[in-house]
Amino acid sequence: MILHMGVRTTDPVKVAYKPLEPDEDETSAIAELLGKLTVYQFFDPSVYDHSMVVYYDPPGITSPRRELLVPVPEDIEGVETRIFPSIRSAFIVFKGTEMTIEEYYELLQTKIKEAGLVPRDDIHSIEIMYVPDDLDNADYTLEIMIPLES
Repeated sequence: MILHMGVRTTDPVKVAYKPLEPDEDETSAIAELLGKLTVYQFFDPSVYDHSMVVYYDPPGITSPRRELLVPVPEDIEGVETRIFPSIRSAFIVFKGTEMTIEEYYELLQTKIKEAGLVPRDDIHSIEIMYVPDDLDNADYTLEIMIPLES
């Protein structure tokens, strides 16, 4: 089920980050980074409720460049942090399994083309997974962003 869809410009945000190896599992990397962050009192999952994976290369690349990001309020000792810049992007937020993630990508790419927008060539996409209120709930809310030329 599509919850939101459109074009927006994000604000710059401080993030903890971890470059992912080509064969590294994203889920394990997210769990590892969140494990490091949850020991700090300031880290409130209800405020920092999502993780992002930035895909610099399109699908099909042998050794794709990917990076895991989690928003944080300040620098954290022992964890790499930086400011992730503002990005103008087309986006789609969805929940459920009525379509595959590939079908959501196709829908978003069709809308970009129809609107005459041009995707950037330095970042293929950003996928955001929002933490559900009920962790036993398998219906996660996901967002796909495709960065656009200004």
